[in-house]
Amino acid sequence: MKKILVILFLPVLKLHAYPENISAIHLSKLQEINNKSHYSQPWKVHEIAQDFMLLDVWEYPILADNSKDQDFLFILKVIQQSPPDKVNRSVSIKFLAARLLISLRIYLGKILGLDKNINTLPIPGCQETSIKERLSIEDRKRSLSFSELGISESDNETWRVVYLYENEMLTELSIDVVHVLMHLGWVHKSGNFFTAQLAVYAKPRRMIGHLYLQLIMPFRRSIIYPALMEYVKNTWEFHNKKNSEDTK
Repeated sequence: MKKILVILFLPVLKLHAYPENISAIHLSKLQEINNKSHYSQPWKVHEIAQDFMLLDVWEYPILADNSKDQDFLFILKVIQQSPPDKVNRSVSIKFLAARLLISLRIYLGKILGLDKNINTLPIPGCQETSIKERLSIEDRKRSLSFSELGISESDNETWRVVYLYENEMLTELSIDVVHVLMHLGWVHKSGNFFTAQLAVYAKPRRMIGHLYLQLIMPFRRSIIYPALMEYVKNTWEFHNKKNSEDTK
């Protein structure tokens, strides 16, 4: 369950600098700013996912110091690691609610048949079953091995890696109601500091796909991502603190 949580909801909503009672208008404005920031980056996803809808753009509430070799791949390795017991014990009610929602979604998926055809159906309106087919030979050669993160692609039976570059990664998941893309990119903040930005794309299947996306949106934005924001932030801070103590 923990691995599913980390992989499925790896991104975290950029709400750490805003009060919990942030209004829908302010959140909408923040989303607009994040969307513009995403499109301003020279990423491969812009070229191959033009027929997908950009649903949301999130940003990690962490800062990586490039002068300490904390690059994009380093961040991915930290996130993919099993969280320490100290972080597990400090989970909040929001995180527990998020786990409950994910369990409920998995259950309803089985009952309603939302996940009968995982990664086998064509992209809506297309013939290819994977967006990876849109990559050129040069794009595929450029992609790094996922094993460089210390895990195998076979460790995850749902999300498929489309490509992994030194500054961005794209994964995809196809189910009966929607084809989803999750893009993680490396963003410069200031000086030697960088962070990771996550964009979620989707292409719904028929009207039921549109209804599905509208139904899960408030839960994703108000519970799932704020909970994972706190969880990943605590994991990152624990990692930095442990490294500082080890170097003393």
